[in-house]
Amino acid sequence: MHIDIWSAIDCPWSYLGVRHLRQALGRFPHQADTTVRLHAYLLNPELDTARPESEAEYLATSKGMKQTEVEAALTALSDMGASEGIRFDWDAVVVAGTTNAHRLVCMARDIDMEADSTSGPDTLELRMHEALQRARFEMGADLSNPETLIHIAQDFGVDGARAAAALESQEYAGQVFSDFQIGVQMGVNAVPVFLFDNQFILEGSQPAKAFDNVLATAWSHRPQPGSEDAK
Repeated sequence: MHIDIWSAIDCPWSYLGVRHLRQALGRFPHQADTTVRLHAYLLNPELDTARPESEAEYLATSKGMKQTEVEAALTALSDMGASEGIRFDWDAVVVAGTTNAHRLVCMARDIDMEADSTSGPDTLELRMHEALQRARFEMGADLSNPETLIHIAQDFGVDGARAAAALESQEYAGQVFSDFQIGVQMGVNAVPVFLFDNQFILEGSQPAKAFDNVLATAWSHRPQPGSEDAK
């Protein structure tokens, strides 16, 4: 079975949603036969370097929300995160572009393919994605800063030169933009979005139990070898 995910590294709902999928996949009896592919989604494609405003100020401006609405939303996210062991630090969050961070996820996917470790909840691709989100939301890291990204990659044993090359890679930049464009063409306008074997879609930060159910359903309806859908 294969799962495609459209996720934004700077989206707290994506942070929670992908984490819940990983939890459910860790319990799934067929995890060794389930692959996951992350697709980049850019909440603000024009955003590049770090901006001076806080996350709350940025959300109020970019989403046209009232300050009270922003504060209520962030409080709700903090409460949800706390139950998962996630400590959102909204005052420390650096508002910055994530294109380079998504390039690291592309690099991690290639490393998984080289190691033939592309299935289950603990691929480098998934772990790198979560580490980048943790760095942004809990540690106040500037994900537009190449040195910060290289250090994150090195924490996983990735050679610094390879990480630096990934951040300069036009191939990875093309993958990031292509993933984003495909998502837009599919009608994705909010993330995360989970697509199971091109048949079942789950949207938003669903609880882990919801993923338990959809994994079981998708597995029972997966295309069989030799069928038209499996080609």
